[in-house]
Amino acid sequence: MNGSTKSITKRERDCLMVLAGNLEDRFPLRLNEISRLLRVKPPTALGIIRRLEKKGLTDSRGGMVKLTERGGRTVSDIILIHRTLETLLCRSGLNEDEACREASKIDYILDEEDAEIILRNIGDPKTCPHGRPIRLEV
Repeated sequence: MNGSTKSITKRERDCLMVLAGNLEDRFPLRLNEISRLLRVKPPTALGIIRRLEKKGLTDSRGGMVKLTERGGRTVSDIILIHRTLETLLCRSGLNEDEACREASKIDYILDEEDAEIILRNIGDPKTCPHGRPIRLEV
C-alpha cells in the first residue's frame, strides 16, 4: 500500500487504471492510445500524464507511458478501495453492476486507511462481489 490515492483526481485515476489494464501486454502505451481509451483529446491526455509524472506515478520515454513502481502501488490501493466500496454497496442492497458503477464515482476520494476500516467493519471479506481479491499483492 502507500501509493497516495488522496492526491489524485478522477481523471488521473482513470488514466492509471488504463495503464494498469495494459500491463498484461508488457508494452507501454502511446499518448494517442491513452487518449482514445480515456475518450479525451491528446492534449488533455498529455496534461493528465504530466500531472501523474510530477507525482511520480508514471514515466514517459520515447512517446511511451508506463506506470512507475509507486504508480503500481497506487493502482493496487485504488483497486482495494473500489472493491471495498463495491462490497459495502452490495451488502447494502445494490446489485454487483450497480455497486461497481457507484463505487467508480467515489473510489478516488477515499483513502486506503478508510477502506481498511470499512473492511474490518464488514467482516474483512477477501473477495469483492465479482469474486476478485480485494487486496492485491504488489
